[in-house]
Amino acid sequence: MRDKFIKAGNWIWHGKELIVLLVMVCILVYRVYGVVNPPPPPKWSAMPLPITELPTDPQEVQDLKLPGQPTLRPSMDVPNSYAMLYNRNPFWYYSGQQKQNTKQDVTAADLNIKLMDIQNAGGRLRAKLRTESATAWYSENDQFEKYELQKIDPDSNTVEIYSERYARTFTLSK
Repeated sequence: MRDKFIKAGNWIWHGKELIVLLVMVCILVYRVYGVVNPPPPPKWSAMPLPITELPTDPQEVQDLKLPGQPTLRPSMDVPNSYAMLYNRNPFWYYSGQQKQNTKQDVTAADLNIKLMDIQNAGGRLRAKLRTESATAWYSENDQFEKYELQKIDPDSNTVEIYSERYARTFTLSK
């Protein structure tokens, strides 16, 4: 009996490559059979046709789970000056501090801006300002050159102008 086991073991040991080859051929034949004779496709339900027009009935809109009307776009009017947020360098320690000027006291006359006129145009106050380069009409919160017109007071004929260079607000009178 022992000789039969040794003989069977030797036969398997010497024929292992043939056994692996036969297993691989069987797998290949099975895969080729699957490609030649594929299984039947699954039965899917028919897709509904797309809706070309949106319903106007609120109940139908709710049944279709459509979103409502979009909200109104926010106003683009910016209430304050945000120029200092992007003009200051956040990575430099001294960026928020004022520069040392040779002149200790800067006045409105040093800006070289002159208030020419104030008008009420269509419910909005406008001021005509003359700078070194141009003369133009500006509304409140308008930016020009390196300045911003912050407030117009028609009663006292004055305007408040913010200078980015000096980081101060100056009052000009007519």
